[in-house]
Amino acid sequence: MQRLPWLLRVALPALVTVLCAAPAAAINQAHGGPQIPVGSDLQNRFTARGESIRVRDDAAVMPERFVPGCTLTFTLVTRGSASFRNVFGWYNVRPGVTPSPSNAPTDLHVLIPCDATDGQHFTLNLRGNPAYAGGEIGFFLRTPEDGVGSCSGDCCAGLSRAGHSFFSERAYNPDSTGADSYIHLLIYDSRVTPRSFYFAWEDLYSGGDNNFTDFIAQVDQIACTGGGGTCDTGAQGACAAGTMQCRAGALACTPSVAASAERCDGVDNDCNGTVDDGTGLCGAMQVCDRGRCVDRCLSELGCFPGFRCTDRGTCVEAGCDTVTCGANQRCVAGACVGACDGITCPAGQACRAGRCVDPCAGVSCDSDQACVAGVCVPRCECQACAAGRACGSDGRCVESSCATVTCSGGMVCAAGTCVDRCAGAHCPDGERCSMGICDAIPVPDGGIPRDVPSLGDVGFFSTDLGTPVVDAGPADAAMDAGTVFLVEPSGDCGCRAGGAGSRRGTGALASVLVALVALRRQRLVPKRSRSLRP
Repeated sequence: MQRLPWLLRVALPALVTVLCAAPAAAINQAHGGPQIPVGSDLQNRFTARGESIRVRDDAAVMPERFVPGCTLTFTLVTRGSASFRNVFGWYNVRPGVTPSPSNAPTDLHVLIPCDATDGQHFTLNLRGNPAYAGGEIGFFLRTPEDGVGSCSGDCCAGLSRAGHSFFSERAYNPDSTGADSYIHLLIYDSRVTPRSFYFAWEDLYSGGDNNFTDFIAQVDQIACTGGGGTCDTGAQGACAAGTMQCRAGALACTPSVAASAERCDGVDNDCNGTVDDGTGLCGAMQVCDRGRCVDRCLSELGCFPGFRCTDRGTCVEAGCDTVTCGANQRCVAGACVGACDGITCPAGQACRAGRCVDPCAGVSCDSDQACVAGVCVPRCECQACAAGRACGSDGRCVESSCATVTCSGGMVCAAGTCVDRCAGAHCPDGERCSMGICDAIPVPDGGIPRDVPSLGDVGFFSTDLGTPVVDAGPADAAMDAGTVFLVEPSGDCGCRAGGAGSRRGTGALASVLVALVALRRQRLVPKRSRSLRP
């Protein structure tokens, strides 16, 4: 079988199962070798431990690097029938720098010595360990091989003794030849123990029997690297966007936002496959049109300057009347923009699908992890904070000047001082920042103050929808001239103009008319224009 290039074999079987629901690709030994592992020895050993692992289907050469928990437990499962008494340990990942025994103990740190016996446990507490540099770690196997498949003396490996070191980062192996390098390590995700991996090694330089039982170790409380990347959950609408999170030692795609009530924003908020569907998305005088709440209009009366009345009976920005945007977009000034474009969320929040949300809300991390910007990372007790930052009680790194500062609701610490989370925030349309969050602005029914009586009740400026029609422009000019538009009480939908001498409705409604004209003109002052409504 043709062997896949190394870069294509980068996913854990668990990740493939979650994202692709497809079986893992077979792994063949280098230079056209057999599918590995060879024989049934490794399968029998996993079965005896109650693992449902399928050694050929579930084998992986990735991940090569790992994020440790505070405390790691190493167990020597077996040395098999190997003549070498190898040692096993860890090293700090330093991109581009080959770990070397010549730099020990700076580079390589032995956990399982050569005299360890099957089933023996070894614990490493990285909290405060001066050898741990923070971040990712890798694992290595050191052999005592001093010839082709041989050793002299007691065959006890050591960093100061001649031999070979093989690494979880395969590019650093002494027999590495690039993409087709000899495979010394197969990795298996435990089905019995969460956040636990098996490391099955072949210990001969450039080849052996390929049964991968020369040294088998189990490492508990480590996490796969790669969390935080974007992914597709396979769901619809806003629920499709996800973030890679490490769950029980395996990468999984988790939604960035949960389904929520539908809003008029060009986003399928309720994740049912339809954008901006449902009722009540806008005020009673408006309709949802291409991601924005817009005014109704009558083509013969038009809209305010800068807006056009479409054949859908809506007033939209000039330039947007013929523009159609895709999902998760809306039209602004004639161009399609993303759901989060132009939005600046309050401190501590992030824009997701056009909404300002706490990125850690609903995120459940393992016990030795903390959520930072929506991603589960090792708690700061388990890794060093950057310069100028200190470890907070919640497991996250904070500014050193804020380590002992507690702020009240709606405030956040910056440079040792509590500041308003809303400072500099620009919330989504229809929302305002209050107490550190973006909340919807309450809109009175019909878009007019609740303490003003509905004109539909007195037959003044009524429509068949019962919606008052008030605007500046020709109608207001007519009002200034003493002209009143009336609806015939017969309900025949015919309207007539009553001149200054007309008495019908002018007495009882005069004061209301004046108030409405003044109110309407006041409402022309804000940024958003209002239109004539049917």
